[in-house]
Amino acid sequence: MVGYPRLARCALALAFTGIVAGCAGTRTVNHESAANMLAASDYQSYAGQYLDAKGQPKYDPASLLDALEAGKAFNDAGMWALSRDAFDAAAKLLSWKEDTVDTPAEVANLVGTTLTSDAFGAYQGKIHQGSLIDYYQAINHLMLGNEADARVDFNRLQVRQSNALTQLAAYTKSVNSSVKDGLSDEENTGARKSLGEVGPKVADGIKDLPAGMSQSKIRLAAGDVMSALFRSTSSAKEDKRSNISRDMLRSAGKASATRGGSAMIAYLDREIRKSRGALNNKVIVVYEDGVGPGLKEFRIDLPLFLVSDQVTYTGIALPQFVPGQPSFGGIKIGKGKAAGETATLTDLNELAGLEFDAAYKGIVAKAVISTVLKTTAQAAINSQLDNSMMGTLLKIGTGVAQAAITQADTRSWANLPNTIQIAVVDRPKDGKLTLAAAGGQSIATVEVEKDVNTLLLVKASGTAGQPAIYQQVLPAETAGARIAPVETAEASLEKV
Repeated sequence: MVGYPRLARCALALAFTGIVAGCAGTRTVNHESAANMLAASDYQSYAGQYLDAKGQPKYDPASLLDALEAGKAFNDAGMWALSRDAFDAAAKLLSWKEDTVDTPAEVANLVGTTLTSDAFGAYQGKIHQGSLIDYYQAINHLMLGNEADARVDFNRLQVRQSNALTQLAAYTKSVNSSVKDGLSDEENTGARKSLGEVGPKVADGIKDLPAGMSQSKIRLAAGDVMSALFRSTSSAKEDKRSNISRDMLRSAGKASATRGGSAMIAYLDREIRKSRGALNNKVIVVYEDGVGPGLKEFRIDLPLFLVSDQVTYTGIALPQFVPGQPSFGGIKIGKGKAAGETATLTDLNELAGLEFDAAYKGIVAKAVISTVLKTTAQAAINSQLDNSMMGTLLKIGTGVAQAAITQADTRSWANLPNTIQIAVVDRPKDGKLTLAAAGGQSIATVEVEKDVNTLLLVKASGTAGQPAIYQQVLPAETAGARIAPVETAEASLEKV
């Protein structure tokens, strides 16, 4: 009985370690409670969660995930300067992915001797998130009327996009090597045995990944198309060299998510070639549809005989890929012969799915190795306990402590769209451009200026409310505002 207090402290310390470590990585918004806002495309309320009573930002700039989500929330709400600042903070935390092909900490520590979970550590970020930062920063600067900074963002995007495929290949190779080395260690015999027992069950984590993924899809096709469109509508003569835009369109064609996207790219290539690199009197519609993919946890209980019969619980927790959900599915633009529709260029399920698929072997291996280590520690403690009431309670306590710190890392950028779609159409002669959902539901009628190119941003994360619509004349020389006047099925949208 003398040793019980000491053993109890050990069990409590084990649980306390998980609780304290779980505090890592500040996140401002509870996304489950904010689901209704996304269902109604209520971007103003969603962004308001990142502002204090004085309208000042209150996200954590030292937390990558919080800065990413705040930047996207402000962008969705038309708060371009606040979005720019938040993405600047995120870029500093993700800067290594801009110009390197290495994948440092998260790969080096992929299969480690840890008693906790990656869920308790700092969020590392993903390769494709770097491209998204540059893309959204370019949009922010266009809407702020800052063409020069938008050009810098698009240039940076091209560098990052060029590296993305090499980075993904390097990451996949590093993961496979880490798994091989980790499981070949003679100390991990129990892990190999456990992995053999649960092998078929772990496939649940990747069963909902998109079919037919190829590594070329790691490139943000919508970003390449917008880079081409920026140059063909900018005020700088050097941007009008058609080969610049056409090179970007070729890259976009390899990464396009759909045949419709490929057809749209081919049409745009013809238009740019015909106009010698300069577009005029066009309406560029960029539509973000739905809510992107996420992760959820699932558990697999391991047979106790694999390690010891001196334990009350042993199991692994793994992340499962959850596909995103569409909203209206697409946008129909205009009427009659001049009508068009948006084409899906980027499917966020593919971008996120590629990296998740590449990492999954390592995630499983690390989870199994970690569980075996924790179970061995639990067995060592329990072997010193007798079968008295106190001893039984302490055994249960060590099992509960292990279950508490066995968690999957299910963190992901929660407010991304499901797809990014683009259409380029001629300006209607009367200047009134009608927008409707793919199913025919009227969304809005937008007035666009004559003899200029116009950028329309349309965003719908759900169907319960009216999509957000923003307008900017290109070249971007003055700050853009929310569209007014605009006729909608319910009421006119107000200026921001």
